[in-house]
Amino acid sequence: MNVVADALPRILEPTLSSLLLLSVPCLVFLGELKQHLVNDLTFLKLRQAISNDPATYSDYSIAQDLILKGGRIWLTLGSHFILTLLMEYHSSPTGGHMGVAKTLARLSENFTWHGIRKDVELFITTSIDCQHTKYETQKAVGLLCPVLVPFLPWEDLSLDFIIGLSAY
Repeated sequence: MNVVADALPRILEPTLSSLLLLSVPCLVFLGELKQHLVNDLTFLKLRQAISNDPATYSDYSIAQDLILKGGRIWLTLGSHFILTLLMEYHSSPTGGHMGVAKTLARLSENFTWHGIRKDVELFITTSIDCQHTKYETQKAVGLLCPVLVPFLPWEDLSLDFIIGLSAY
């Protein structure tokens, strides 16, 4: 009877246990954001207008003391939380210094404000880390070929065609 050969298949049998992990963004600064918005006049006026006439502001809703526009948290223009969000969604290790389109897409999943695209573009173009590691996307230029200097008059003739000039 061979005991050793029988032990090997049992060791290699797959186990039925597995580990599943689900990660979701956890916005820990929402309490601080709510405290900041209590003193923001633009936020308070819009919240009051939404409460008084929800039909006029059909894109907006109020949930947990925050204004949601299209299901995303609405921030007032010039809020200092905008810089915090830009740093978190672009410059942090989880942000990964993605480009404008990817940073904007990730940020727009949860937040919105007037001029969000312009703010993301400005933040990324002024990011020191991104500018230092930026690579050239154009093809390398070829060698320059200088024009030979003619030795005699009328030795080399050329003609430039200029088209598409305005009539003025």
